[in-house]
Amino acid sequence: MLELEAERKLRVPPTEVEQQKMREKAALLSASERQMSEELDDVKKMNQMMLYSKVVTIRDAQLNEKKVMHKEKLQEERRLDTVMEVERLKALKMYDEREQRRKVDQKTGAQVIINQMKERERERVRQLELQDQERDAMLRQNEELKAEEARQALAKKVAGQKLLEEVALSNADQISLKKREQEKGKEEDRRIAAYIREREKREQRAMQEKDAIKAEKERETARLRAMQEKMADKQAELDALRAKRAAEEAERQWRKQQQVEAERSASIQDALDNARAAQKMEKERRLIEQAQQEKEEFDRILRVQRDAEQLESSAKTKKHMAAREHMEELQAQIMMNAEVRKKNRMDFLDEGAQQRSKMESDRLKLEAIKTEKLHTLERIGVPEKYTVDLASKRFT
Repeated sequence: MLELEAERKLRVPPTEVEQQKMREKAALLSASERQMSEELDDVKKMNQMMLYSKVVTIRDAQLNEKKVMHKEKLQEERRLDTVMEVERLKALKMYDEREQRRKVDQKTGAQVIINQMKERERERVRQLELQDQERDAMLRQNEELKAEEARQALAKKVAGQKLLEEVALSNADQISLKKREQEKGKEEDRRIAAYIREREKREQRAMQEKDAIKAEKERETARLRAMQEKMADKQAELDALRAKRAAEEAERQWRKQQQVEAERSASIQDALDNARAAQKMEKERRLIEQAQQEKEEFDRILRVQRDAEQLESSAKTKKHMAAREHMEELQAQIMMNAEVRKKNRMDFLDEGAQQRSKMESDRLKLEAIKTEKLHTLERIGVPEKYTVDLASKRFT
């Protein structure tokens, strides 16, 4: 009967009450067996999964931090590029405005010189016109003088003839006197004729003198006009020379201004090159600083991880030693209890049932350890996607 009862118990699976008792037993032993269970292959595999989850979580945090730093670096570079572009556009605008002012000033200066030359030409033409008008006035005056002299001569001749007629028409009493006077008249006529001839000679000499004076005046006028024309030509030459000198001076000023602008452009270009070089050096310095920070951060994480591992290892060692001592005590008691239970159950339990019970107990213990490790990863903020492998791990 005892053998049949033992066989029946071997075939029947543990009841819920028996499973609860087995879990309670596993809970009682968990504190002492936890350190010993760390040496199990499945637990070591779960520890490796936990370490991997922690490492990839730290790696993700580093990658996110690198992305943020890279984004900030790009924003700073874009800001610096924008500042450089604004300065370049300002410099170009300043050059354009200066070139426009230079062209306007040059054009204005050339126009002033041209206007001065035109004004001098108009003045020269006006002086020539005045000279022509003066010459025409002198010619008209000479013609009027000749006409007046001719009228005076004619009037004198008419007066003489009238005088002779009056003498010829004298009364009879005076005929004899007239006859006597005829000779006198003839003499007078001769004297008058001589006078007239002398007067005509004087007038002719006067006319010759006037003509000479007129010719001299004309020659003087021609000489003055030639001198004026020569002076005008000389003035034109002086104007041309002044214009040439002004143009040369304007050219020198323009070249000087171009040189100054070229020097300023070179100075601004040097400043821009220096700014670009400084920006490049700043970028390199930031990259070096960033690399140094990343290395320091990586070293810090490694130190923290090593310190944590050392602390964890030290804690594990202490717990392991305490658990081992406690386990030894429990094992002694368990062995004693096992002997009693074995003695009481040997009648109906065989080795196969014990093995199945032990396997189920080990599985439950591993499931509890897995659950605890999942809770630990969740508490330290490891994303769920990195705990899937550990959560899906099954124990047989």
